[in-house]
Amino acid sequence: MSDTLKCPNCGLVNMRNCCKKCGHRWVTKYPVSKLARISKYRVFISYSHADRRMVEKIADILKENGLQPMWDENFAYGQGFHEQIKKYIAHAHVFLPVLTKTADARKWVHQEIGYAMALNIPVLPIAVGKLPGEMIQQIHALRIKESEIKVLRKLLSKDAIEVLIARHASSSEALYICADLQEDRARMMAAYANDVYELGVRDVVRQKGALSSFHLPTETSGHQIWRRRCGTEERSEYVFRLQRKERLALQRHAEVAGCKLIINPYIEFKQYGADARLCRLECLLQFLNEIGDDHCRVAISNGINDRASITILGNWFTAESQAGSGGKGYQQTIFTRHAPTIMEKIDAFDAELNEILSSAKVKPIDSRIWAIRVISEIVKDVANKVIALK
Repeated sequence: MSDTLKCPNCGLVNMRNCCKKCGHRWVTKYPVSKLARISKYRVFISYSHADRRMVEKIADILKENGLQPMWDENFAYGQGFHEQIKKYIAHAHVFLPVLTKTADARKWVHQEIGYAMALNIPVLPIAVGKLPGEMIQQIHALRIKESEIKVLRKLLSKDAIEVLIARHASSSEALYICADLQEDRARMMAAYANDVYELGVRDVVRQKGALSSFHLPTETSGHQIWRRRCGTEERSEYVFRLQRKERLALQRHAEVAGCKLIINPYIEFKQYGADARLCRLECLLQFLNEIGDDHCRVAISNGINDRASITILGNWFTAESQAGSGGKGYQQTIFTRHAPTIMEKIDAFDAELNEILSSAKVKPIDSRIWAIRVISEIVKDVANKVIALK
């Protein structure tokens, strides 16, 4: 979906579903959401360009087996080649180097194998013909002849790849990066989400926390709504810019692939004041009103506090904060792209969301409307308190 929308009334190009020129509001017809979609296992293929024809056959076999091959054919123009390779490897479930005599002479193949191993990504080499032993000393390879490519249909089955991933499923094997401060968290959240977007993927946003990133304003950092949102606490415009980038980066995914949220709109945010709380709830309410039922699942739990949160984008990365504090936002946020760890967290998140909805006797498809009703009632109560304080 495009980042800009055109008003059907006056034609003004706008970022929102409410025209700044004529005030017309409309509901965007989003494409069918992928909320129920199960992401395919991603297999990054490293190879020498002299072996391209053979690699095309391997990629076709992976597709036939229900897997997602990733290789330089998918790279974007105008971006650094080696940086894109690193990005693709970091997001792969399995790293698949095709080892031939020509690949042995290509230094990048060796470096890419080392990079994948450093990230604890399962490495499954395909050795074609006779190769120097030192190239794959510590890794068991699939050894085939070039004329035997078809045997890979069985050797690279989805079940075989699943078994390989399961061997690396322990979260102790995951590589973590820590964002110490609120600003670091927002910057990295936007960067990680944009990395996935630039790979040509739009995926489901899962968030559990106080109000989710979708309570952040979309207005520019100089807009008064940011000061209002902070209430009695001081924030720099730099923080506002980073948080806005976080919101927009995640929204680009949610608008196409959908979102699943576990939130607690009953948190009072006393340290900011009643009007700041009202502002936050209104921003979240606007997001929920603009996204369709097919794109959104919301569970409300008053057991959630504003000290911890988790964000999961598809099965591409997680960001988990365990040290939030009033006035300082979420701190000590741990990011990882380790696929097996992410898959476990997705299962736990979806189970919790379904349990909450089941207890509230709310169907998932009706959860957005239910959440809007609950939040609207809270907004009325808070608005009355704000008026009483004036």
